[in-house]
Amino acid sequence: MASQKALIPPLSLYRQILRAHRVHLPPQFRILGDGYVKAEFHRHKDVDNPLYIVGFLEQWQEYLNHILSASPKQQQSQQKEVTSSAAAASPSTSSISGSASVEAGSSDTAREATLQQLIAQGNAFGKKLDPALLDKMNAQQLGQLYELRKETRGLQSQQELDELAKEEAELFEKVAATLPASVLSSSTSS
Repeated sequence: MASQKALIPPLSLYRQILRAHRVHLPPQFRILGDGYVKAEFHRHKDVDNPLYIVGFLEQWQEYLNHILSASPKQQQSQQKEVTSSAAAASPSTSSISGSASVEAGSSDTAREATLQQLIAQGNAFGKKLDPALLDKMNAQQLGQLYELRKETRGLQSQQELDELAKEEAELFEKVAATLPASVLSSSTSS
């Protein structure tokens, strides 16, 4: 059971999480993560139920351990060693790839490459939620989880985004069909 471990005091845990974000997360994830951590700790600062506090701290401590163990910084340092030895073996290849990345910087392929890199970084941190944990969540927590899922949709491929846009357009058409014409004409004239 996780409660056998000593719990980190809330303020210290909060600071360690933000420090881990600063060191181990890419900027895109850090912005989202820092905001979420700050909001959650602020939201729970006045909780009096000791069991709830222990559960809250255990989950955030588990999150901190996950961030520290799944850090791409560790993976990048290993990749840099491999890349530097490969670059030393063939310096002409690195100069060719450097000029190719400059040319691709203005095209959609550069955007797609960046998107793939972000997805790969996200896969390093991601983990499936335990179904038992989902069963324990109340309606508000499930709503927050759904909102988080909606926010992270920006990290999907273009094909997935196109499919989502098509689904949303169909839904909009269904909603528009149920509205009276007077509502539609007043919303288009604004």
